[in-house]
Amino acid sequence: MANNSALLPIKPYQQIIASGSGAVLTALFMTPFDVVKVRLQSQTSNAVRQNATRTPHLPTKSISSSVLSSATLCRHYMTHQQVHYYTGTIDTLTKITRAEGFRVLWSGLTPALCVSIPTVVIYFTSYMKAKQLLGYNEKSPNPILPVIAGACSRIFAVTTVSPFELVRTKIQSEKVLYSQLFRILRTSLAEEGPRVLWKGLLPTLWRDIPFSMIYWFNYETFRAYLVRSNIPVDTYATFACGALAGGIAATLTTPADVAKTFRQIELGRSKYSPTNGCLTCASTSVNQPIQSTNTLSILLHILRVEGPKGLFAGLVPRLLKVAPACAIMITSFESLKTFFQLANASN
Repeated sequence: MANNSALLPIKPYQQIIASGSGAVLTALFMTPFDVVKVRLQSQTSNAVRQNATRTPHLPTKSISSSVLSSATLCRHYMTHQQVHYYTGTIDTLTKITRAEGFRVLWSGLTPALCVSIPTVVIYFTSYMKAKQLLGYNEKSPNPILPVIAGACSRIFAVTTVSPFELVRTKIQSEKVLYSQLFRILRTSLAEEGPRVLWKGLLPTLWRDIPFSMIYWFNYETFRAYLVRSNIPVDTYATFACGALAGGIAATLTTPADVAKTFRQIELGRSKYSPTNGCLTCASTSVNQPIQSTNTLSILLHILRVEGPKGLFAGLVPRLLKVAPACAIMITSFESLKTFFQLANASN
């Protein structure tokens, strides 16, 4: 992949194809790791919620198991599945496939596509446009410009698709049918109003804005170094730059991702009470959320209950997903962008 920055910008529909194709590939190949990550983070979230409402002296494993058992019995979820305590990425993959089947690893794929395609199209298109307006030049780069462009484009993209992200996270956090999910959504909308669809938006922004800033800073820095060193920025170099930049950004923003998952899996839990007829919830108060919804308060509470490892729950599957996902996404985009640029020039 040669450096074709001197060629004319590609057309809007070509930008959609270039970014959308990468989003589809990423969703198809990386969704299983996302399911594993959400399960591990959901387990941590349940342990923290249990600690906030019951005896804080139980060990983490006992807390997580009892919480998951109570949540499974609750009529609001009606999953009636065997409860498992997950100890790591491979263990989670094994237990999910044995208990729920191989297809469950792609649960939430439809909302994942509904999230990823518009997100990536909006994100990449607005990022490239913002970088162009800011006058970025990779031969004499200003490292602050990709940071600004990345932050602005991410805010716009994440806010737009936040309701779809909420649905995807809820589906992946437990085995739930779409009919049950729609019933939970209707109840939550009636109780809390349309703002419930943006539940978890703030911690998502806490995660995605720094992620975008860190990612584009590192990616553009690596790419600019190759250009200045007269090293061809081919497909392999682009893939490596994307994977390395994505891995760094994913590691540093995992605590915010844990908080985001914590908030979003509360959908349908916030109003449980004895009057709603859920005896399990009434007797144990397992599903009652922590009173504060402030992202920093959630992170501090997780730190007190689970320790530092709680803030990085799901880090391994997150890295297994995000690093190659970033590499696939940027490589697909840059390759198709170059293809369309050359095609436009020849015409």
